[in-house]
Amino acid sequence: MKNLKCIFAVNLLGILCHATFTARADEPKPKLYPLKTCLICGMELGMMGSKPYVFVYHGQEFKVCDESEKKMFDKEPAKYVKQLADAAAKLTK
Repeated sequence: MKNLKCIFAVNLLGILCHATFTARADEPKPKLYPLKTCLICGMELGMMGSKPYVFVYHGQEFKVCDESEKKMFDKEPAKYVKQLADAAAKLTK
């Protein structure tokens, strides 16, 4: 009986893991962040020796200097989405 419970638990875990990874594989990839600077402070990303804080907002990747700047983004996301769109448009001209 113990073996049967163990086999059932392992199979259930396998099914759950497969479903999780399959769902993630179907998600669309976010648009890459096109700038080398932070939208919040304007500094070059990585200038201070640390890796940028990366997050995705509505299918768009964003990079900021650190997590505290992410909190600033969260207060006015529409402002920064527009800033990024404007900056990206200048890059393609």
